[in-house]
Amino acid sequence: MTTDVELDVWREQWQADTAVPLNLRRNVERQSRLMKIGLVSDTIVTIVMGGGTTALALRSPGTDFVLVAIATWLFLAAAWAFVLTANRGLWTPSAIDTAAFVNLSVRRCRSVLATLWFAAGLFLCEVGFGLGWAYNHAIKGHETLLSWLLFSSLCIDVAWIFTVAFFGAIVWYQRKKRAELASLLELRREMAGPTTEAQEVQSSAWNGLFGLRAGRLRGSKKKRPI
Repeated sequence: MTTDVELDVWREQWQADTAVPLNLRRNVERQSRLMKIGLVSDTIVTIVMGGGTTALALRSPGTDFVLVAIATWLFLAAAWAFVLTANRGLWTPSAIDTAAFVNLSVRRCRSVLATLWFAAGLFLCEVGFGLGWAYNHAIKGHETLLSWLLFSSLCIDVAWIFTVAFFGAIVWYQRKKRAELASLLELRREMAGPTTEAQEVQSSAWNGLFGLRAGRLRGSKKKRPI
């Protein structure tokens, strides 16, 4: 509901003035700040997770934690590659006008939707690797994998609860961003509509003018004596 109200305000301000609406500018600036915060957070996670698992692998006598460190760095590399690719060209608008700010907002919405799909896939890979590693190192007696997965310990319970909460948040945020993207696309069509119509009217006028002139020239040639 809040997103729809903001988009209605942007539409009214755009129709009233050619300058960038203040709310739209603030929204883009807020998104830019969040992108920077996300980049700093990703850096901290990389240092903590990558460095922590590497230190643990170096201190451990066996090779069990070496596999954990390698998998951690692979997951981090995949995440960094996707984030840098998804955020390319999304830091600032191409111009200081309403159309550029709306286009940037549309591209950022699409980037967020793609990131949500990637995050869901990466999360499943991480959970699968973590559970597989834990099962191989925590198995007791003849306990089967299914019985071990079905709430056999507090750690497994926490993992399942966190998984459900994570995908619930993914679905909720995906719906929110899809609704925002639809509203932004509608706003962009409204902004482009008058210009397109004007161009079509101008093109028809020029075609009619040139057609009239060509008809006169052909008529004058026919009336010219031999």
